[in-house]
Amino acid sequence: MEQEMVKFARSVDETSKPVMFGIVCTSGHRAERLSTDGGRVDRLVRACNEGALSAEHFWDVVVDFLQNPEGWGAD
Repeated sequence: MEQEMVKFARSVDETSKPVMFGIVCTSGHRAERLSTDGGRVDRLVRACNEGALSAEHFWDVVVDFLQNPEGWGAD
């Protein structure tokens, strides 16, 4: 069975103060307002895309990010 190829992108909520960032997926999964640190969310998005993360593991990665946001720190 072939897995669906999904892509990830950063979402931005500019209506809140402070501005919040999240991640969205072409499969329809959305985890918005994860962090005020856009750079960390960018690294999360890049890791998901480069690692070809499947949609079924999306929430596992989001939980990992929330439990250890510093683990997604500077390159």
